[in-house]
Amino acid sequence: MNLSTSLPEDLPWSEQQAFLLLDGATLSDLPERLKQLSPGASTVALYDSAPFTALRDISPQLVAIEHPDEPIFQFYLQQAHEEWGVLLFSPEPAHGVAQHLRKLLTVELPEGLPVILRLADAAVARALFGNGDQRLFGPLSCVVTADSVGANWHRHQPRSSERPDLPTPYRLSPEQNAALDHADRRRVLLELDAHLLAYFPERYGGETVAQRWPMLEQVEAEASALGLSSQSELFHYANVMAWLDGSPLDQHPQINGLLHTPSLQSPGERVALAADLAQRRASQGGRS
Repeated sequence: MNLSTSLPEDLPWSEQQAFLLLDGATLSDLPERLKQLSPGASTVALYDSAPFTALRDISPQLVAIEHPDEPIFQFYLQQAHEEWGVLLFSPEPAHGVAQHLRKLLTVELPEGLPVILRLADAAVARALFGNGDQRLFGPLSCVVTADSVGANWHRHQPRSSERPDLPTPYRLSPEQNAALDHADRRRVLLELDAHLLAYFPERYGGETVAQRWPMLEQVEAEASALGLSSQSELFHYANVMAWLDGSPLDQHPQINGLLHTPSLQSPGERVALAADLAQRRASQGGRS
């Protein structure tokens, strides 16, 4: 299924105001890009107030959309699989929506520690609004997020027209926190997918993310079992597997030893060396 052609039907385009919430940390020069796409677009930077003023250049941008044919919305729709935006509907104008969303920029973990949310990240929005807490919606009548892994859209709506007050700071439930942890892990795997497609296009199979997902999860599980925890360590391990191109590790004693034999070097150092060895083996056609 193509996300750009499968937007949910019966969205309230004619009854309510539509907005895009776009991630300025992912899309470089977002304010300038929005001006180029639609010079007269009405936009609000969520970081245009304390304590985020210094980060205004990478602020999430709330953009009013009058109809789905607008260049900005078509740009979003064509790139929806990258998940750097969220579609919102509300009976209220941008000011009221922005005020509400700013209350969710910083929330508390279940144990009370503050954390900044990337609200414009589709997976983060899905984890947050998919929990069913009526207080989160405020003036929002509908939250729509793209899911590149499932190749579909998710639609979240409040259960009733009542608007219970949103406490500030909002404290996440353990379930919401677990869902956000899953969103973080999912983002890492999507970045790994993009990395492998860029550097190993001929060795990396599967036409869609969904088809490639089991392999990504397997690589992550194997890396975790080896004590590799950071994103760079995961990428190095994936590079090893890609360079070996399905060849069993036991056919490469040096690489196998680096990955499985504890030493004074950290697991991260050893997997980086293993990746270098695997690349040399692939380029030379020999064994390591």
